[in-house]
Amino acid sequence: YLTRSMDEPVIVMELKEPVVRAMHSAVCFTLSKWAGQEPIDQEALMKLRTALQGCIFEFDFGKEKK
Repeated sequence: YLTRSMDEPVIVMELKEPVVRAMHSAVCFTLSKWAGQEPIDQEALMKLRTALQGCIFEFDFGKEKK
């Protein structure tokens, strides 16, 4: 769903584990093949990679509890 935060639109999504892992892989691949486009794009991808890695850790941690 769409919400507003600090005058910027924000999308809130619920994602299943395989989707998060696929997105993380795609971001990592894109960063590894970075051809030097706009630095701000690279910075945004690096932040996204970190956030997705955190989600993966949460999925993995949840599996250990079971």
